Amino acid sequence: MAPVPAVYIGLPRTPRAMVLFILVAGSAVVVWWKWDSLRPHARGLILAGYGVTLAGFLLIEAFGTRRLLTSGAMARGTVVGAKEETSRDDDGVGRTRDGYRPVVRFTTADGRTVTFTSAVGYRSRPDVGGAVGVRYLPADPEQAEIDSATMWVFPAVVGLVFGLGLLAAGVVIYNQQPQFVTAADDFGGESVTPESVTPESVTAESVPPERPPPPEVATGRIGDTLTVHDASGRVQLAITVTRLRFATDDKFARPEHGFYMGAYVKAHALSDEQDALELYALVRGRHYDGDAYTTSTAFEPLLDLLPFNKGERLAGWMVFDVPARHGQLVLDNLDGDKVAAWTY
Repeated sequence: MAPVPAVYIGLPRTPRAMVLFILVAGSAVVVWWKWDSLRPHARGLILAGYGVTLAGFLLIEAFGTRRLLTSGAMARGTVVGAKEETSRDDDGVGRTRDGYRPVVRFTTADGRTVTFTSAVGYRSRPDVGGAVGVRYLPADPEQAEIDSATMWVFPAVVGLVFGLGLLAAGVVIYNQQPQFVTAADDFGGESVTPESVTPESVTAESVPPERPPPPEVATGRIGDTLTVHDASGRVQLAITVTRLRFATDDKFARPEHGFYMGAYVKAHALSDEQDALELYALVRGRHYDGDAYTTSTAFEPLLDLLPFNKGERLAGWMVFDVPARHGQLVLDNLDGDKVAAWTY
């Protein structure tokens, strides 16, 4: 039985395409690292840019293979091997097999023997010794490919579907507008929208109590000391996340999401009655509380999360179970307002 084509095309083989691939992959790593701190307009523009780049790149690749279809000579080739395609697991430790790319050998019309690796991937290992049709350029027989409809159609289809999909997602995110919070959401009862409010409908009983504006958010990086104020501007705390430490497992436990991340925290109360620290990790838009279970002695002593008064200090480790090494550590007050954030 013929191998089933995979849903991917191998890495680009021309130097120009390889350079473009490396640049795009490198920029994607940077964007993934900074995604949580980007505004919706920036996220939309980035997604749209990647959509146009992906569509253009794969369409160019498709037009390149079309030259083989229109000007290439036919030959009979033999599968002599398979190149295994692998990638890392989500936890970054092991490797998984993605598929195989056939290695094909054929002889040109003038007697030259050429071996090439197909750009088309397959989920199962192709049969070594099997015969396949080959198209090649007579003037440059190294430019060859298996004569398969998948090779000519797949890059263009993938480019259009995924490229236009990313472009559409970018447009949607870019055009996102702030949503009105209705009275029903915050206080219960019937929803109130700007269009439904009339002068006659505004009474003393229907006006919800005003909430004070949220306090200013202090921002920095690991090692910075951030001073936290309340909504009235009164100083509350001076907090330092001095360092981070990552581990993948210990003797008795293993992180559920990928990494144990220890954050060593020093806190100095600048006012009385400072309550427990509500510190969490924000990674790819999700919250991870600092209550991960681990028996590792690398995260001792743990931070004692008790209320403390002016002049008193706390220090210790908080441990988070997170899926990546990049994100933010965020401190909330008891009202749920963000008051400090460290980017790492």
